Amino acid sequence: MKKGLVLFLAMAMVFSFSTAALATNGYQLIGVGQLQKSMGGAVTAAPRDAMTAITNPAGMSRIGSRTDFSMEAFMPTRSVDFGALGGGKTEGGSDMYGIPAIGWTAPTTREDVYFGGGMYGTSGLGVDYDEINFTGFGDKFNGYSAIQFWKMAPTVAWNVDDKLSLGFALNLDYQSVAISQVFNGPSFGPAGLNVPGEIVKFDLGRPTAQFGYGFTIGVLYDINEMITIGGMYSSKQSFSEAEFRVADGDIRNFNGAMGYAGTYKLDLEYPPQLGLGVAIKAMDNLLVAVDFKQIYWSETHDKVKLSGPAGAFWDGSAFVSETELNFGWEDQTVYALGIVYSASEDLDISVGYNQGEAPIDEADVFNNLVFPAIVETHYTLGADYKLGSNWGVGLTYMKAKSEELTGKGDIPLPMTGTFGPDSNTTIALEEDSYGMQLSYRF
Repeated sequence: MKKGLVLFLAMAMVFSFSTAALATNGYQLIGVGQLQKSMGGAVTAAPRDAMTAITNPAGMSRIGSRTDFSMEAFMPTRSVDFGALGGGKTEGGSDMYGIPAIGWTAPTTREDVYFGGGMYGTSGLGVDYDEINFTGFGDKFNGYSAIQFWKMAPTVAWNVDDKLSLGFALNLDYQSVAISQVFNGPSFGPAGLNVPGEIVKFDLGRPTAQFGYGFTIGVLYDINEMITIGGMYSSKQSFSEAEFRVADGDIRNFNGAMGYAGTYKLDLEYPPQLGLGVAIKAMDNLLVAVDFKQIYWSETHDKVKLSGPAGAFWDGSAFVSETELNFGWEDQTVYALGIVYSASEDLDISVGYNQGEAPIDEADVFNNLVFPAIVETHYTLGADYKLGSNWGVGLTYMKAKSEELTGKGDIPLPMTGTFGPDSNTTIALEEDSYGMQLSYRF
């Protein structure tokens, strides 16, 4: 009874924190929980805790009966700089956010079949910029974004034999979205003509919540006592459309928007991904893990459909009820390396490296001023210490190297008459995080 109450309270705490400012591989965390993060996310073939329900559900059958609770202080620094246009620079919003996750696993009535799951903050992105000049003529810009993504993952895993393990997780998802961008100054009219003094406004600033679903499958196979290989596939996470109640003029002169009030719907889903890994027990006290991951952002974040009332948009030849937001995100390849050194029976020291080319480039800057998901290189350091026979505590630090991206050829065609083809606007992102994880082994 007490264990159930503790688990319930911990899960309630998970939902009480915001994850709107995250961004690492795109806006997906490099690892869920501190043991995963300490290895740079190289855990497809090296499960260590119950967070493996997200990254490779087959691992739930190899970690024993346990519960893990992780809390992380995530500290991003992001900015937008309009200096090349004669404007200003601003850094966006709060500089500390909490990221929780909780997971558990235990055997069923069969010793070779395990069941578990949890609730995990896995992804997020957000900025909250001050209003600043974006040209030298007093033209104003302000922007805000907040995307949160959670997963519940009831999981079943099966040790088929001494070498092969299989796993399946049902993904039950939660997503919240809010986006707002306002340019007050030189702009363009509904027909794509430059109209000085107009406001370009795209305000979906009232967060909405959607529930979605998908699945993750995983496999682990021991080639021998030293080498384990693993694989996982997570399907596209499908959501209902996000509905926004928009006031008169809140979506205006953006993609030919006419400024009509009404209900607007955003069709934003979450991409499928594939992961392959190998773990090598180089010595009794040394584990080396390498991962290759592919995140298919282009399937969900290249062009995103936005629909509104009848005739809400002018497409250059007719009034239509929907348009496409050209985010321009491309598929992302991620490489990760993790090393775990067992300094004693109770203490493990971990280091990790994670590298993934940003899903946007210089041609996408202007369309992603409030989505600066551009960090690529991550370094991690962690320690995991056993407190007696049941409890354990892990500590991790992550550093994502500062990255900048300046817009070239990124101005939408209707606005090139005012700005030219290049915004020369610079977005930047840098990240630090500190985390702690508590584990209980039954």
